[in-house]
Amino acid sequence: MTSIMQSQIFFFISSIGFVILGILAAIILIYILWILNLFTKILRRMEKEIDSVGDATKETIEAIRESNVFRFLFKGKRKHK
Repeated sequence: MTSIMQSQIFFFISSIGFVILGILAAIILIYILWILNLFTKILRRMEKEIDSVGDATKETIEAIRESNVFRFLFKGKRKHK
């Protein structure tokens, strides 16, 4: 086997290897983008839920502060607006 033939075989095999590596890299990149998109959707949903929980908590605190029992127990500590 001549050296030219050996170099052609080497470059052919290395070309196939690079094509396979490129395909694997593309597949991995697609999965990473899919996972990032999923995390983005989860974070958006969590932000909406946190906002609604925060609003519900504020309403509950205001209801407790306006209750007669709270006013009776802590009447001197509450500031009027």
